[in-house]
Order: sequence, then structure tokens, then C-alpha cells
Amino acid sequence: MRALAVVLGVAFLARLGAVLWLADTIPYTDYFYYHEAGRLQAEDWQFFFRPETVTRYGKLNWWPPGYPMFLAAIYGLVGPDFRVAVFVQVVLGTAVCALVFATASRAAGRGVGLAAALLVAVNPTYVFTTNLLASENLFALWLAMAMEFTCRARRALAAQGPGGTPAAHRKRWAALAGGVYALATLTRAVGLPLVLVAAAWVRQGASPRRAGNLTAVWLLAGFAVVLAPWTLRNAVVARSPALVCFGGGLNFYFGNNDAPPGYRELGQTELSGIGDPAAIDRAGWRLGLRHLAAHPLDFPIRGLEKLGSLFASPIYALHANSAILIPDPKAQPELADEAAAKRARQAAKDRLLHGPLAFVAALHSYLLLAAAALACILGWRRLPDAMRLAAWICIAWLVVHFVFWAQPRFRYPIEIPMALLAGWAVVCRFVDRHRGAVT
Repeated sequence: MRALAVVLGVAFLARLGAVLWLADTIPYTDYFYYHEAGRLQAEDWQFFFRPETVTRYGKLNWWPPGYPMFLAAIYGLVGPDFRVAVFVQVVLGTAVCALVFATASRAAGRGVGLAAALLVAVNPTYVFTTNLLASENLFALWLAMAMEFTCRARRALAAQGPGGTPAAHRKRWAALAGGVYALATLTRAVGLPLVLVAAAWVRQGASPRRAGNLTAVWLLAGFAVVLAPWTLRNAVVARSPALVCFGGGLNFYFGNNDAPPGYRELGQTELSGIGDPAAIDRAGWRLGLRHLAAHPLDFPIRGLEKLGSLFASPIYALHANSAILIPDPKAQPELADEAAAKRARQAAKDRLLHGPLAFVAALHSYLLLAAAALACILGWRRLPDAMRLAAWICIAWLVVHFVFWAQPRFRYPIEIPMALLAGWAVVCRFVDRHRGAVT
């Protein structure tokens, strides 16, 4: 276990070092909205369950509640201090590495587990996103945990029978996996298609087939039980039974209209003037489908453009850490020296963030992508079950962003299954083969 302890130590210290080094960073844009939502929920536990929240805080209705609830739990204990939240995220990021190791090592051996965990531990975008109030920090934990539980359900299914694993074990792991997929969906709605991928995968090739089908049912049942209360909240409070939130139609419109794919303020779109979140959601679907009907060739062309955006350079995390608060020397002349010193200190950090560290982040992402793709292309038939689940999750992720829209930040979660595939490719396809050739 020493090697694993070293990898987890690297993950923890890298994230802790980033958080301490970038202590001046403040939340802005989406990160600020998350902070405010968490603060308001901590002050009033009924905040998300009041009808006026739906009408007054429109943007919060586009997002699932999981991450604001996570922040609210922290703020309820220590007050609205976002710096405490990022220190908690240091622990979350380290836990993700441990889960990746568990999944990969059980599937393909400790060497693959260590390689995959190390790829996650030193991932620059993961390290620097730790210092941001970004829902990806929590979503990554749920995704890694859900994949591990899904694999446990699949192993229990394969080992059932006389003298094998009792059926209750696979049901338990399947239901737990479904529940965690629901937590992921309540953190980022893109988790919704992943549970369908998991349910299809867990029953694939099962013998007897009925046991595989029942395992998938238990997984979907666990998902429904955890998700249902929030769907009920939408029906009662927002008066529209949206499964998760009201951003699906809006994001579909952002990816399928006459403008380039991507977010725009509603006042600059055809949705201007619509105040009700459910109405915005419905209008987004309608306008997006109308555009596709009028321009059918746009769909594949724009889809490839969206995937290009998904795999663009991941500088977002490093750049977002340039956000600092500087005293205004005009309003407070006595703070002019402090403002200048703070600006100079951040400028020195930015030279690293936007220079060599940005290069390392891009290099890590593209080498990770290349190794993961190589694993799928050259070794599909040899891929262990867990790696095939990782591959199918990556494929589902590509399909979702082909249909909706994308930016490099949206790639963050799939670098977990990519690390699983890359770890297998590096160790089993190259290291082991090289050892065999030498001996």
C-alpha cells in the first residue's frame, strides 16, 4: 500500500498547495452564483422550496441543486466562507483518486490502478479547479463512486450462483450505484444519460439474462428513489415536473440556433422577455428543434464544432484563478501601495498560470486523450469490464455535447474514465509488453 499512499499524498499535497498558493482567488461568474446559492440556502433551509426562489433567482433554476446544497452544508457549519469549501474540495479530489485506484486495480491489477490514480492525482486542471467553487469537484466524486459501485454490481452478478455471491449483494450494489448516479445528476444534469449507460452495461452478456435485467432494474430503481423527491419539488414549487432542472431546453437552444454554439445572455436571444424557467425550457426545445428542421445539415457540422470546443485547451481552470479583489486606490488612497503589491503578486502568478502551467495542462489532457483513444482502438476486445464501462461513458459524453453545446470545462468529468483507459493502455499495452519482450 505504500505506492498508493504516495499517489494519494501527491494528490492531496498538489491540491492543498494550489489552494494555499492561490488564496487570493475570489468566486466570480458561475462560481459566484454557486456561492450565493449556498449562502442563501444556509441562511434559510427552505430557500429552494419557496416559490419566490423560482421567480427571483432565474439562473439557479437552470442548474441542479446538488452543489449549492453541498456549499450550504459547509456554510451552515462554519459560515459563508468559500475558502473553507475549497479546502474540503482538497479532500474530495484525493478521494476521487482512491476510487479510481479501486476500480482500475480490481479490473486490471494494481499497476493499472496506480497508473490511473496517478494520472488523476497530477491532472493540472483537476488540481487548479480545486480552488474554484465549481460543481465538477463534487460531480467527479459521485461519478467515480458510481462507476465503482456499478462494477461491484457487475462482479457480483458474474459470481452469483451456488457457492458464489448471494443475489442480495448484486441488488445492493446496483441500488447503491443508481442512488449515486442520481446524486451526480442532482449535481450536473449530464449525469442523467450516464445511468442509462450503466444500466445497459451491467446487464450486457449476463447469464442468466433475467438476473442481468433485474440488476439493471435495481440500479434504475435506486436512481429513481433518490431523484424523485427533487422532481416532486419541481412539480410543487415550480409547477412543472422537470426531472432535474430547467436548463435542458435552454442548453439545447444554445447549441442549435443561428448564432455560434455557446452561452449568451437571454436578452440577446429569441428567449428575451420570458421570465418563467419552465417556459424558457419549453421555448428552448421548440426553437432548437425548429432551427434543426430548417437547417438539417447544421446538426452534424455544428456537432463537430461543439466537440472541437469540448477538446479545446483546458486553460479555463488556471485562468479562473486569476480572479482577485484589489482595493480601489481612488476611493482609498491609503491602500494604493497594497493594491499595487497585490496586483504585482498576481501578475507573477499569472505568468506561471498562463504560461508553463497552461502548457502542462494541455499536454496532460491531450496525452491522456490519446492514450485513452489508443486503448479503445487497439485493445477493445481485451478491455476489462470496468474499462468498457469507462469507454461507453466517454462515448455517451461525446453524444450529449454533440447534441447540446460544449466548452473545455465540460470535459472535466470524463477525464476520470479517460484516466482508467489510459492507465490500462500504458501498463498493459506498453509496459507489460515491453517487459515480455525483454524477458
